[in-house]
Amino acid sequence: MLFTHATVLTMNSTREIVEDGAIRVSDDRIDAIGKTSDLVTAHPDDDVIDLSGHIVMPGLIDTHVHTAQCMLRGISECGAVGEFSNWLFGRIFPLQGSYTEEDALASASLCILEMLKSGTTGFVECLLAERYGVDQIAQLCIDSGIRAALGKVVMDVSPATRDELGWHPGMWQTRESSIEGTVAAHETWDGAGDGRLQIWFGCRSAEPANDPSLFREVSDLAREREMGLTIHLAELPHDNDYAREHGYRSHVEFAAGHGLLGERTVLAHCTIADELDIEILAETGTSVSHNAGNNAAAAWGPARITDMLDAGVNVSIGCDGAPTNANMDLLRDLRIACHTARQRAGDRAALTSEMALEMATLNGARALRTHSYAGSLEAGKKADFITINTDAPHLQPVWNPAATAVFAAQGGDVDTVVIDGRVIMRAREVLTMDEEAILANVRGRFRGVAERAGVDGLASAWPTA
Repeated sequence: MLFTHATVLTMNSTREIVEDGAIRVSDDRIDAIGKTSDLVTAHPDDDVIDLSGHIVMPGLIDTHVHTAQCMLRGISECGAVGEFSNWLFGRIFPLQGSYTEEDALASASLCILEMLKSGTTGFVECLLAERYGVDQIAQLCIDSGIRAALGKVVMDVSPATRDELGWHPGMWQTRESSIEGTVAAHETWDGAGDGRLQIWFGCRSAEPANDPSLFREVSDLAREREMGLTIHLAELPHDNDYAREHGYRSHVEFAAGHGLLGERTVLAHCTIADELDIEILAETGTSVSHNAGNNAAAAWGPARITDMLDAGVNVSIGCDGAPTNANMDLLRDLRIACHTARQRAGDRAALTSEMALEMATLNGARALRTHSYAGSLEAGKKADFITINTDAPHLQPVWNPAATAVFAAQGGDVDTVVIDGRVIMRAREVLTMDEEAILANVRGRFRGVAERAGVDGLASAWPTA
């Protein structure tokens, strides 16, 4: 199949841009990239999809996603929630802990649908709980066509600590059951969907509630089984206080001391990482997921992203959770990443549109461990790409296609999505999911979750007639 007459952002080693370019796809791979006239002449019998006026680029990779939170979109803006612990234990855990498996599937379906429609072709789920039905979420990923690394929850919170903190029982399980469930899911699902699905360890945070011996056991298992691992780390100042109580200078050093760092690890946030922490991250080859939109909304950070990139840290980007960020539009968050980095540095050139695209594609593929075959558009690599239709007032004229993609485009401008050589979305219609049914399902059930959870205060502060 030939995709023709597009502006192609290859993200190859020279970052070549091909105007009036074409991509030839054979099975799941890119066969050739070049000028449209050359490829049409060489392959006159191929089926053709005309992408005139479109920017084509590698699919975006979101390295920090809570699929269960998509049905909780925007609830952080509903009334005063106070400090983070009140938000987590008083609002998020009761709601998620009250989910049925059907609720979890509805939320994950909504999340994946939104990601596909806004150009995300691969993602890392950070905390997939047992109660959500791991098998059904894995099958959903396979059926949708998306690439996914599902971080299955592992934790070690004692019943006494659970009860003391008011931890919702629906969000709790034993250390043994969480590890056994993750290993079992890895044996069943890793590599499924023609290799599109991975099963990782998704560690609960390194905090007083969690027994720190968990992290050494899990990191050893991850190395033995060649599994990925993801964890929230160095988010807030109290994380460093916790690390110092255990004899470490910082939360990043605590993670290093417990074997959590390395090329198979994705750390979410790192908003309080300092210069010494950044050196450790670079030396260990650890990936960082920068959650610019979520952190800006939550008034965290901003993280020292440009310092990390300068030091050689693999910094990718993630949307995080819909309760605070309110959307899974990674294109939008690329813009926010540039804005916040520039404000922090006081330098308009601190994070360019080209650098932001590298974070969302090449760096994301490295974090997802798909960089040998994804993240750029090159002959021989997987055919994972998206197109942005620039036939809109807010996208014209196109001086610099990279700047247009980052600073002007929105998720709703993504027209076509191809993953593994398969057309997943064409002309804004997702061909692998029933959008109407997914939306109707969510509309019919989200209030019931709050009622079961006994959580109120989720409406506007303004009077509602």
